[in-house]
Amino acid sequence: MKTVFEKPLIFDGDKEMVVLIYSNYIISEITVEDANLSIEKMNRETFNASFFESTIKIEEIFEYEFEPDNDTCIMFGVKNSEGTSYKNVEFKDTDTAKSAERTFKENFRQLGFKREEKQLTALSAASLPGIFIAIIAIIGGGLTWFSYELETWEPRRTMIVKWYVYIFVKLSKAIGYLPLLILTVLLLMVCLFWMIKRITNPPVKISAVK
Repeated sequence: MKTVFEKPLIFDGDKEMVVLIYSNYIISEITVEDANLSIEKMNRETFNASFFESTIKIEEIFEYEFEPDNDTCIMFGVKNSEGTSYKNVEFKDTDTAKSAERTFKENFRQLGFKREEKQLTALSAASLPGIFIAIIAIIGGGLTWFSYELETWEPRRTMIVKWYVYIFVKLSKAIGYLPLLILTVLLLMVCLFWMIKRITNPPVKISAVK
């Protein structure tokens, strides 16, 4: 494959790490020293892509997307012999993520990617917080109900339970179901406000598909 990035691009990443985009690779969650060492190895054609778990081969990318005003990461769709997966490349902040995409978008266009920038519909904007609301409601509601039932439950002397069940039973009896109920309601309210915010002001999403 022809070299996609002739010059190395290094962006600030998460937790004082950096993101390196060079040659035919995108590598995130590495130190500056590792980035410089990787550049040297790529120049000598001795770089081993499997050395870093976060390495993405550009030839295996079939799409990427992110919300420039909200996301500090860009999600890349990767397809190889192991199947299809999605990997997030985390940047320092939203501005860095936007700067990175502006820098490499032309390179991806030359690879046949069709880039699209559009505002989400209210329904699409609500889908992500809606998923979180459903998960919290199911898990939080289930734990709250289970904890409520345990208040009057006593195990038989001959009953054998797993250690983690025993710990949960003891905690439930000690704190009761109310703290779980309050926590669940608070999390649901936060997610509901998040949903309303996204519905009233749907974000813009940038995506590119090969």
